[in-house]
Amino acid sequence: MSGLILVSHNYCQRSTLSALYESILSHRGGLWISWNGKCEAIAPDNPRTLSFRHGNRFDTLTFPLTQEEVEEGYHGYVHQGLWPVFHQRPDLARFTTNRRRHYQKINEAYARAIAEYAMPDDMLWIQDYHLIPCLKLVREAGLLNRTGFFFHQPFPSGQGFEAIPEWQWLAESLLCCDVIGFQTLQDMNNFLLWIESEYRTERLNATTVRIHGRIITTGVFPVGIDLEDVEYLKESNSCRQTEQQCRATLPENTILSGGHLDDSAGLPYRLSAMEVLLRSHPEHEGSIRLLQLASPTAGHFPRAKAVTHALESLCGEMNGVHGMFGWYPVSCLTQPYSREEQAGLYRASRVALVTPLMAGMSLMAKMYVALQDRANPGVLILSQFAGASEHMDGAIVVNPYDPDAIADAIHTALRLSLKERQNRHARLMKGIRRLDCHWWADAMLAELSNTARDDSPAPQEKRLLLSGFNGRVRY
Repeated sequence: MSGLILVSHNYCQRSTLSALYESILSHRGGLWISWNGKCEAIAPDNPRTLSFRHGNRFDTLTFPLTQEEVEEGYHGYVHQGLWPVFHQRPDLARFTTNRRRHYQKINEAYARAIAEYAMPDDMLWIQDYHLIPCLKLVREAGLLNRTGFFFHQPFPSGQGFEAIPEWQWLAESLLCCDVIGFQTLQDMNNFLLWIESEYRTERLNATTVRIHGRIITTGVFPVGIDLEDVEYLKESNSCRQTEQQCRATLPENTILSGGHLDDSAGLPYRLSAMEVLLRSHPEHEGSIRLLQLASPTAGHFPRAKAVTHALESLCGEMNGVHGMFGWYPVSCLTQPYSREEQAGLYRASRVALVTPLMAGMSLMAKMYVALQDRANPGVLILSQFAGASEHMDGAIVVNPYDPDAIADAIHTALRLSLKERQNRHARLMKGIRRLDCHWWADAMLAELSNTARDDSPAPQEKRLLLSGFNGRVRY
């Protein structure tokens, strides 16, 4: 039976996504390869230290990066270059040759780790645009393993991908996959239409193409959450204490806003919506509060501080204009909260405002719904441009660029009857249960297991692919 090697960038990060990976591997077994979250000086001629740990349910393989790789490759190339491009804001992208070089070095580190530990029948499941070059590097190392790649980010429409300088090297790496997964049907179609416009392709069916002799299957596999993790968070002492504190100190009609602190978050539009709401419906004055989570750790380092500062200024201005003795409309919380404490904030909020201008999935939306008390649930307001909007029946879906529409949605959400809120919550939970994180992994990996191998090298060609990075025989 083939094994699973999951490759990601965030093993040590305490996030919903890392919790999903841990849950999936705990159920399936396998090896998790990732950066260990630490920076170390690495001499050019010395191999990077690989730390293998055998676990009860799955194994891990981690390694350090250098400070420059993290700053230039991770925060620089990925977050200041690729992030804006994939979120339809190429005008904000900043690329340099030095950043690309360190991005390549990060991916070389991952490819070396994979080449050291992958067995011939292991499936490789590589996560997100941080690791696109890794796909070609493992092929160049001689690995013929079935390889899947999943885009957690939206895929840009039209020729948006070509805003990346020398984009061809990334595209050629993507063409080394067997399966490429996407969050939404729109993302998959954007990729297929673009790839057919740039390469000589043979369309085998609606989701499969042959390029350069390799068959590449695409699919839509929306990321789900882990409901066992949700139950753990609900029962934690930190969650209960935070919820009790919020209910004792905040207005009953608390509106929760969070997400990444970056230019795609749409934060100014949410604050404008609050101004529209208070102006159009003055009866809400004194009884509502927008609770904006704004910890710099929720954003990407290069922009998080600037975005947080701008947000604090906007919130201060709004509170100065609309606040009164004993009440103000917006709280901007810049301190970091644990996942358990965030769960308490979610449970205490009557409305969740998840309105990014563009997002892959917005797991916050699913976590908010799943953490609610089904006897008295809150209401989810969701951006039409978040990947989750395709399959979250029961949310109030809005245009995140329209403050008037957001204000109307908040007003509607606060006026919904208990029966209607329960009905919406039940519909949302039906989809969340059906498309949980284990469905996501099962669907993607089943496609990878079933991938046709017509593109595999012939036996005599395999014998030419003998050495990996360190000269070990691979096949």
